Amino acid sequence: MTATVKHIKKAIDSLAPDEARELFQELRRDFKLTEDDQADKEASIEAEWDAEIDTRVKEIENGTVQLLTAEESERRSDAVFARLGIERPVYRP
Repeated sequence: MTATVKHIKKAIDSLAPDEARELFQELRRDFKLTEDDQADKEASIEAEWDAEIDTRVKEIENGTVQLLTAEESERRSDAVFARLGIERPVYRP
């Protein structure tokens, strides 16, 4: 923690509860740190994933993508790891 941050924290600690609450509300507004912003971001990300899933399902249903067997997917993954020289952790029950 820098000296400036320590100084600010000490100043905030000396504020009356109402003053501190008002300061935090103002900082949230000024720096767009509201809880609503976080909820909006999460909702936006969720909507993007939903759209991506819908697109992929439609591609499968329309036959516009080639599906891989599990064996082919494993073979391709093994090849990528081998090319990168990384030992592939594989879970096999």
